[in-house]
Amino acid sequence: MSAVLSRAHFTFEDYLAWEETQTERHEYIGGEVFAMAGGSTVHNTLCLNAAIALRSQTHGTPCRVYMADVKLQVDAADASFYPDVFVTCSAADAERRTVQQDARLIVEVLSPSTEGHDRGDKFAAYRLLPSLQTVLFVAQGQPHVEAFSRNADGSWTLHEASGLDAQLTCIAAERSFIFSPTAARQRCSG
Repeated sequence: MSAVLSRAHFTFEDYLAWEETQTERHEYIGGEVFAMAGGSTVHNTLCLNAAIALRSQTHGTPCRVYMADVKLQVDAADASFYPDVFVTCSAADAERRTVQQDARLIVEVLSPSTEGHDRGDKFAAYRLLPSLQTVLFVAQGQPHVEAFSRNADGSWTLHEASGLDAQLTCIAAERSFIFSPTAARQRCSG
């Protein structure tokens, strides 16, 4: 995330209308709008590989996989983000064209410039989504994935996988997703 823009305050509707006229993407948090930082080729490859892995596992289901250009609104946090990758299985989201609201699984590829925000305020906001079951943090510098999964009581449990042969199974409501650091890292050494 980058610096806040100079305009004092946006309503969410103002933000949506304004952003449609912009050439860059912006996140919305509590009336403030922040320009998104650009990503590296490694970041992009990790995101693409995660999306491909999740898409192959959602084929033939009502679930849809989105990448970085689709907004996810977190109404309870008065925020809108662009997750690196997310899955929604909601019929209501299937009807929405520009902003999704019912993510079931979110993937964030950690970058040095955004890791603190991704793990901090953004993760706190994501956890306010009633539909959300799992948040995956994917490391860029090593084959390592952290999965935070919501328990029945609303608490969150961390599961980790490291190494080229590791796998995680993430339960997201009635769907299971298998995610491996190897799949995310394919062709990312460099």
